[in-house]
Amino acid sequence: MDPDLKASESENAPRICFVVEGALVSGFFLLLQRGVTIGGHVGCSVNAFLSKEVGVGPDTLEKIQSVFLDGSPVDDLDSAILKDKATLALSAAMPGLVGATLRRGGAYSSFRSTITYHETGPAQVSGEGFVHVKLFNLLMAELGPGLLRKGVYVSSSDLAEFVSGQPADFWKGCKQVLVNGKPAVKGATEVNELISRYKQVFLSVAE
Repeated sequence: MDPDLKASESENAPRICFVVEGALVSGFFLLLQRGVTIGGHVGCSVNAFLSKEVGVGPDTLEKIQSVFLDGSPVDDLDSAILKDKATLALSAAMPGLVGATLRRGGAYSSFRSTITYHETGPAQVSGEGFVHVKLFNLLMAELGPGLLRKGVYVSSSDLAEFVSGQPADFWKGCKQVLVNGKPAVKGATEVNELISRYKQVFLSVAE
């Protein structure tokens, strides 16, 4: 997904909803790992964005052990401010010394002091914007279903590649594909034809 999604492009993006059997929802998690764009309030702390826009509760927040904002690891979620078009990557605990070093607030966090995220420059303007979000490992299952129900922006090329790679069983379990609220013909070819003229689409997944 293009992290530089513009408001005008988001308004023109078709809204595509896959209504699927519950077991198929996890298949869409690959898109969350590649990265999706979420529209919401920016100019706020990472903590506030996770709570209000991503739907992260206190229990899940404890499972988010590594946070990267624009490529830099974050220790303090309350002081790191999300700007419009920022990229936010979230991961649960990772194994080994690398995982321990990248863990926010961990005993080894001092080893990466030169790359840790620090606020610089003028204060960020608070308002509506877009954040590019990537989820990894256990967090895909933890946060993925809720994000997909709410809806995210994905690149049409990523979605086209995803649907083209789905087996016949996927389409059997896909009850309906809605485009802008109206039923559309099921199948990879038909879906790809619908989205081919757009740069991105607004994707949601319902059971």
